[in-house]
Amino acid sequence: RKWLMYSETQRAVFCFPCMLFGKKSPSTPNIANPKRGFSDWKHLNPRIGEHENSPEHCQSYLSWRSFEMNIKHGTGIDSGLQRTVSAEKEKWRTILKIILDAIIFCAKNNLALRDSSDIIGQSNSGIFLNLLEMISHYNPELAVHISNHKKGRVSYFSPAIQNEFINLLGNTVRQELISRIKETKYYSIIFDCTPDTAHKEQLCEIIRYVRTVDGQCSVEESFIDFINMTEKTGSGLASEIEQKLSNDGLDKANIHGQGYDNGANMAGKYSGMQARLKQVNNYARFVPCATHSLNLVGVHAAGSSVDMVSFFGTIQRLFNFFVSSTSRWEILTN
Repeated sequence: RKWLMYSETQRAVFCFPCMLFGKKSPSTPNIANPKRGFSDWKHLNPRIGEHENSPEHCQSYLSWRSFEMNIKHGTGIDSGLQRTVSAEKEKWRTILKIILDAIIFCAKNNLALRDSSDIIGQSNSGIFLNLLEMISHYNPELAVHISNHKKGRVSYFSPAIQNEFINLLGNTVRQELISRIKETKYYSIIFDCTPDTAHKEQLCEIIRYVRTVDGQCSVEESFIDFINMTEKTGSGLASEIEQKLSNDGLDKANIHGQGYDNGANMAGKYSGMQARLKQVNNYARFVPCATHSLNLVGVHAAGSSVDMVSFFGTIQRLFNFFVSSTSRWEILTN
């Protein structure tokens, strides 16, 4: 009797199908009542037989078996609903994968995603939306999704979603690179400041490390992040860099090399960034930027000669004269 079940907490037996599918009424037997159950063990044998042959139990038992068969073979209403839900989930997975692939394509090729319009189908909607529209010609699911796109409905086309996906992808790549650096333990740091087009000082964070894969060693150089800087002093830069390394989960004691330009705030012997880091970790050997050093040598060498200053000044004025006019530039090139 698979329909019979026993509860250790209530110390009673119950009829499973009658509890699920039986009609509840004051005359419902205890064995079909989930709050009471049957515990008259002296009369258990005749009562179970009587209940098993009752019309109410037979009807509940048939409903239970029918429900069980529908679940197994996927022929019930619930199974049909589940198939609909599964198909909807698969559709959204396909659409999201296409959208992510389009974003990755634009990012890898350094293409701007947006234009002056955020409405798909318009000529000035940008590379990202135009790319999705082109893909929809070969993907019926995406084509239906675009045709059903209306204001207020979920589409994953908005600039906010694009930025969110880009941030998620960037964080995933960053975490993967940091995990590789942690595996190698020892690393070197390279930081360099430069103003961007918005006239904000940005510090570029680059990590060099030796990676071993299948017994083969290779020197890797990975860009990690841009840091918006407000401080320009050696102590201020040191605090910002140390805080960033701490946020990345990288131990300063494992730094075995540091490289910056030759500015006093970075390369200063006593108060520069490299000196501050060496106070914490004496193994962090400082290697100044060779190209920056060569450039400084060239500038100072040229500035020490009046003839050289006059020569380069004349060259600069000639360049400014021709470049400021397209007709003069054409005469020069011809």
